[in-house]
Amino acid sequence: MARIGDGGDLLKCSFCGKSQKQVKKLIAGPG
Repeated sequence: MARIGDGGDLLKCSFCGKSQKQVKKLIAGPG
């Protein structure tokens, strides 16, 4: 994960560029 911007807590995946929420959804999977 790579931090985007200065002080925000929004993270983006460093290799796919998806937001933290999208990546969490993918990792969690269905259920």
